[in-house]
Amino acid sequence: MRASLAPSLSGRQRRNTFLLALGLSIGAFLWLFPFVWSLIASLKPADAFFTNVWALPQDPVWDNYLNAYDGLNFLRSFGNSMGVALAVACLQCATGTLAAFAFARMNFPGKEVIFMLFLATLMIPGTVTLTANFLILSKLHWIDTYWALIVPHGASGFSIFLLRQFFKTIPFELEEAARLDGAGRLRFLWSIVLPLSRPALTTVFIFVFIGNYNDFLWPLVMTSSENLRVIQIALSVFTDLEATANYGPLMAAAILTMLPTVVLFAFMQRAFIRGITRSGLK
Repeated sequence: MRASLAPSLSGRQRRNTFLLALGLSIGAFLWLFPFVWSLIASLKPADAFFTNVWALPQDPVWDNYLNAYDGLNFLRSFGNSMGVALAVACLQCATGTLAAFAFARMNFPGKEVIFMLFLATLMIPGTVTLTANFLILSKLHWIDTYWALIVPHGASGFSIFLLRQFFKTIPFELEEAARLDGAGRLRFLWSIVLPLSRPALTTVFIFVFIGNYNDFLWPLVMTSSENLRVIQIALSVFTDLEATANYGPLMAAAILTMLPTVVLFAFMQRAFIRGITRSGLK
């Protein structure tokens, strides 16, 4: 009965569906292959790493993960990365919300020009401003502090642009109704705009969090203390020590490093995709 109600596919549609599924399967395999290979390699002993790079480990060496955990000083470096990435993501959500709300819902002289200047900052590579930022932070005595890792990344044109696009989709009738009820702009932002903007805020949060968690150059230049070492710097140091001796702990360290971002995306992927589609960013 169900089969009779379902629309039948023509031969051409079935062929296109099969080709689409085949292409997606090949893409998924190519995307997952490096991760799966690294996972298998992380459980191999040193003497079996190059004998057959495609073979599964006969006796998994779980000590590779213990060596990587100790070599990375995992709790310290992981805590530094998580703390910095969370602080920057929260700051960018806060500053981006206020700026995007002004650009999307308010009128003031030069609004479009100022917004275009914000967008223009996206075209400037970070390495161009690295020296200037270092000199400014040096004058503030912030080098080798958490302030240097967090404050300079507290706002960005990307988060403002994405949130502005989403705020513009909220009907103006809602704002007029809120005004009739006596709500000011900040009350409208807090009580109506922010609850409706959870997908866009989630998207900004994930983008900013992953970008800062994986950042290598900025922490490398701005910090030198071992106590401030983030996970990417710790992985680089560990790689220099283990690259010519034992690849198993090196692969285990890479798996431990990438795991938090994979878990974060797995839990927030629905809100992330919904925010991308509703903000018009494709």
